[in-house]
Amino acid sequence: MNDREQFYKEFYSALEKGMEPSGGHLIEMDIPKNNHTMKGITVKFDNISMAPTVYPDFYYQDWKEGQPMDEIVSGVRTEIMRTAPELSHFSIKNMNRESAVNHLYAAVVGYENNKEWLQSIPHQRIADLAVFAKWKFDNADRDSVVASKVTGPLLAHLQLTKEEALKIAKTNTARSAKFESMDTVMKNMMVDDGMNRELAEMMFPDQSTPLSVLTNESGIDGAALIACPEVLKAVQKEIGEDFYILPSSIHEVLVLPKTYTDDVEDLKQMVSSINEAEVEPEDRLSDNVYEFDGHSLKIVGLELTKEHDIADTITHHRSR
Repeated sequence: MNDREQFYKEFYSALEKGMEPSGGHLIEMDIPKNNHTMKGITVKFDNISMAPTVYPDFYYQDWKEGQPMDEIVSGVRTEIMRTAPELSHFSIKNMNRESAVNHLYAAVVGYENNKEWLQSIPHQRIADLAVFAKWKFDNADRDSVVASKVTGPLLAHLQLTKEEALKIAKTNTARSAKFESMDTVMKNMMVDDGMNRELAEMMFPDQSTPLSVLTNESGIDGAALIACPEVLKAVQKEIGEDFYILPSSIHEVLVLPKTYTDDVEDLKQMVSSINEAEVEPEDRLSDNVYEFDGHSLKIVGLELTKEHDIADTITHHRSR
């Protein structure tokens, strides 16, 4: 038995013991995630329809660094018991066609690495990506998002077609679009970390970099905006030209005006290197670079078929 297996065995045993007084029953399952599958432990309560899932891998390094197992599990148990009352309000009975307009939003992943679990998730292919809908639950904690992938059975329950669900999801995502220069993003990060704004302005003067960041207000699944043609057209209008899209993660993409460089191979190498060195596998979107010419999104250097021309899909309105 290796260290990770030993950790998991001890973690499961301690969590089972810790949840027993509160009536929590543990269920082991493999959870499909972006680019990989994670071992999860779902904690089911008899009186709550939805169940929180714990991912032991998140705590493995803490254990390796010497944190006692009882402390790790105590923190996990506290979070579960804090979350459980909120989950008691979630019910499939409250999920219907009428309320879908307020709860669906779009997410995007690379198709090839996720095609197995995408078989059960209605989705739309765009370039080498897959766009699908998620149901975002009402959540009292504004710092977290509780969401679930929209499956075929859920679509049937909602009495929506795949096309209708994706239209709603992309419309809602487009409404939360956020497009800022990299300079502005970096300045705001420095100020949030306590730096004086004047100093931050000096460190990151306007137009010191040609890159801009496209994401949504929550910063979660913001890369799905590349499936919203009206957003891409608004970006094109704002920067005044066609542009490259560099996938930073599933949560955001970088925008670079095409006049800045014609060395596409260098851009591809940069994206690939950053993905490998700095982006966790569960957050990676693609090593490809895309371009938008005002009509369609395509992989640089690869002509796409008509079905991938997002200008032919439903249009959306963007609010800043």
